[in-house]
Amino acid sequence: MGFMSGVVTGVALAAGAAAWYMSRSGERFRDQYRVDRKLGELGDQLEMRTREIQATVNTQLAEMRAKGSDEAAITGDAPLDAARASAAEAAAELAADVEDKAAKVKKSAKDAASD
Repeated sequence: MGFMSGVVTGVALAAGAAAWYMSRSGERFRDQYRVDRKLGELGDQLEMRTREIQATVNTQLAEMRAKGSDEAAITGDAPLDAARASAAEAAAELAADVEDKAAKVKKSAKDAASD
């Protein structure tokens, strides 16, 4: 029975020592490389860069909108509203369908004439 208790005690001590060593080595790694701080700084830099890009894009969009409204005022053309835009899209789709059907009819007429 003494042998078994020695084995169990040895395994328990080894497991405890391994856990302690792992915690110490992880702490040393974190202290040595300061991983947490570097990740925080990287996140802050990404957030700052994202804000800069967003501000630049918003500025460019505002300039493009202003330029479009200035050109419309000069030429007298009002920009298309949503109803006109959807009507134009529907007309374009209808024209494409008509052209497809006309091409099919023309092809079938040509095939019938060649027979």
